[in-house]
Amino acid sequence: MHARRATWAGESLEPAPPRVHTPPSPVLASAHIFSPPVPAEDPVAFEVPAEPVAAKPANPLLRLRTATAAILSLAASLVRGAARVGPVAMSLIRGAWRVAPMVAVVAVVVGAGWLARPYMGNIKAWLTELTDKATAPKPEAAAAKPKPPAAARRVGQLTAQSEPPGAKVLVDGRERGVTPLTLDVPFGSHTVVLQSDKGSVLRTVKIAADRDAVVSESIFAGWLTVFAPFELRITEGASEVRLDESGKVMLPPGPHDLRFENRDLGYRETHHIEVQPGQTTSLSVVAPPSTLTVTASAPAVVLIDGQQVGETPLTSHPIALGTRDIVVKGADGTERRFTQKVTVAPVQIDVDFSKP
Repeated sequence: MHARRATWAGESLEPAPPRVHTPPSPVLASAHIFSPPVPAEDPVAFEVPAEPVAAKPANPLLRLRTATAAILSLAASLVRGAARVGPVAMSLIRGAWRVAPMVAVVAVVVGAGWLARPYMGNIKAWLTELTDKATAPKPEAAAAKPKPPAAARRVGQLTAQSEPPGAKVLVDGRERGVTPLTLDVPFGSHTVVLQSDKGSVLRTVKIAADRDAVVSESIFAGWLTVFAPFELRITEGASEVRLDESGKVMLPPGPHDLRFENRDLGYRETHHIEVQPGQTTSLSVVAPPSTLTVTASAPAVVLIDGQQVGETPLTSHPIALGTRDIVVKGADGTERRFTQKVTVAPVQIDVDFSKP
């Protein structure tokens, strides 16, 4: 075969020694990025002799030497690179540690917004509904009729109602109609009377710029109860008012001027009362007292209805109207007893203990 190749090439039959090209190791190339090339006299650099590949197989010991030299060179480069890059790396680490909380907050906000995307439409609709409800006018306010300003109004409304209806309505003594009735009256206080054949009711109302008035009354009888220490005859005009056994009488509602009289006692007096519908009005008759004067022929004490009131001579002592039990008792126990009808006229009693 060598002879035929030589013949074709026209060259010498002696083969030329092959040129051996050793490519640079990838590891060594990477190491040179971080550090300058290792000098020839550096003890970690090893010269690898070139050997003809085709002449004889590679020596395993040579491969081991080459790999070891590459590893040692890479380690040295990493040590030198770490020494240069160390401060910069630490600065970057500290800066990242400071920025980390802000980055975390931004990440949480962005994540929450991304997760809430499906619900943004519902939230917007809910907020819109709340805003519409807050700004929408109330039905009552929309339905209410506007009133003129208070300064422009000079009168207010008065509504009068009664049960039964048809009662006369008198405002400040002037008849204005019958119930039910609504009319305009000037601002201020007014006297309103509802009057019917069953009686009348008197009320005082106040009309103001921000206040109307309503008078609603049931007109039916009420009761009058009279308390008196003696019998009385009661009259109203030409009519007599008779009390029952309990001292009560039914009267129409409204004002009444009653005359109380006891002819035997000489008592006459007039009382003004106001009877309310369905209610009981009480009146206590207290007549002004009369006076009692007692004289005796000897010193004595005076008792009225069993109560000692003084000694003789007793002059103008107050005493209530009616029938009274008067006792004059001398120092020796002698008594004089009198049953006296006390009237409005003064009472005078003289006692002579020398006479039986």
